[in-house]
Amino acid sequence: MAEKNLKSLILVESAAKARTLKKFIGRNYSVSSTDGFLTDLPKSRIGVDENYQPDYITVRGKGKLLNELRRETLNSRRIFIATNPDAQGEFLARQFCELFGVNPNSHCRILMNELTKETFKAALEDAQPINENLADAFQAKQLIDKYASHKIGEYLSIKIWRGVKVGRFRAMLLKLIAEPPAQKILTIGKTLTPATLQELAFKELNFSAARTRVILEQFYEGINLEADGYASLITYPHNGEIFLTNEQREPEAVRKYLAEHQFKLYNLIYSRKKSSSRMNLDGLTNEAALMAAFDALKVDWADFYAGGIASLIKRKYITADNSIYKVTSLGERVLDALNGFFDDVFSAKAYNEVAAQINKVAEGKVQKQTVIENYCTKFNVAFDKAMSSLGEDAKPQKEPDVESEEICEKCGRKMMIKHGRYGTFLACSGYPECKNTRPFLERIDKKCPKCGGQLAKRVLPRNRILYCCESCDFTTWDKPQVITCKACGSTMFAHTFKGRAPMLYCGNENCQTRSNHPVNKILADIKKRAEANRARKALTAKKNGKQ
Repeated sequence: MAEKNLKSLILVESAAKARTLKKFIGRNYSVSSTDGFLTDLPKSRIGVDENYQPDYITVRGKGKLLNELRRETLNSRRIFIATNPDAQGEFLARQFCELFGVNPNSHCRILMNELTKETFKAALEDAQPINENLADAFQAKQLIDKYASHKIGEYLSIKIWRGVKVGRFRAMLLKLIAEPPAQKILTIGKTLTPATLQELAFKELNFSAARTRVILEQFYEGINLEADGYASLITYPHNGEIFLTNEQREPEAVRKYLAEHQFKLYNLIYSRKKSSSRMNLDGLTNEAALMAAFDALKVDWADFYAGGIASLIKRKYITADNSIYKVTSLGERVLDALNGFFDDVFSAKAYNEVAAQINKVAEGKVQKQTVIENYCTKFNVAFDKAMSSLGEDAKPQKEPDVESEEICEKCGRKMMIKHGRYGTFLACSGYPECKNTRPFLERIDKKCPKCGGQLAKRVLPRNRILYCCESCDFTTWDKPQVITCKACGSTMFAHTFKGRAPMLYCGNENCQTRSNHPVNKILADIKKRAEANRARKALTAKKNGKQ
């Protein structure tokens, strides 16, 4: 009898998607989110052996969630996997099968291009086995990207210094920024692909590609329409054309449920599905020029551009001013180091050739191992040539210290920006006479949501970035956003997840938008783990007599 009461479990990779599905799946089903990848390639090492086989490990901080999900799956009648309907979603679905003992050949995979009750019922009736070819296609790209970026990191750590690296797509992007491409004419009709919509949103709304992608993900995963509950406004925004889930849902009808920036983009999508236009992109800023350049090179950029720009800025290879990008001196050094050695493997032609082969893997026409070995063998020829140019005795270099504008409060000398095992910090230039040190805080143009003070960022080990207030004890790992809260005017933050769009939230805990917000539990769990860690360290120090 007890078995009859067991529910079937639906696994998804997003808490927002889970929230929307719970609205209409019925009492016989439950939904749980993995918050992206549960296992992945390690960050601190290559994770790909000499035979190009992967070494996956549990994602940092996911051990507890993985154990909880294992208990939940054991107490479920059946397990269905409803990850996104693309190659990465298929790879995740296969990963979940391996982790939770689901037969990948069973009808466990449900594909939903839009999150509606009707689509869910149809997908459930048409549940399928895992598409191994599609999962292999994602894995092939993943292993190629990781192998190339890690090996380039080995080379650049000697040529420049430790921590400098770049991947296939970002190398192309950096070179395009250094050598601005020609512009083009863009025609937008009723067909809206992710790429054309990002270009259109930049032109008409001045939205960056990253901002557009975040909003699209929110539209797909579900918007709270109050009386109607959470509803998806568009179809999956990373596969081909973007459609409205309800063409009768006019912009003004949903305006009160959307933030201003969300409404602007929804209104743009709605209007463009009804008309077409032709725009000359000549004379626009580099953001539009870069998108147009990738289109001209026939590079599939829509899913990688925003992340690529963010990475280049974070690594200080480029600077950004109102979407106009300029290569820094460090970025120039990276390009100079790659020039002449990796031109063939990092070119648009090579990128497109790999993409074409990966598409054949997805179609079952080529084995993934063949594609991986072909590219990596060619890459290794370039890598060996580059490494031999450095000399046999060449070793990884340490990032040089830089003089800051800060003055030592103890002796009046200039403070130096140094990089150590515990991250970036300030140390007195008068060492060893003066041993004064303090955290290096880089001020940012944002206000603290707790006290209104100045926010700053602090670089910690493994390039982790902590944001903190100079006036109070406010700290967060989440990145402050350009936009401010529509309800209270406080700084907005983005909580990031592996493999999906960030979750935006107001930093003011007392703001009305934070009531029942899913980020509350996430932040509470982070705080609880931090307090437990501090208590554990204090206990260890006490035992060792270091109090």
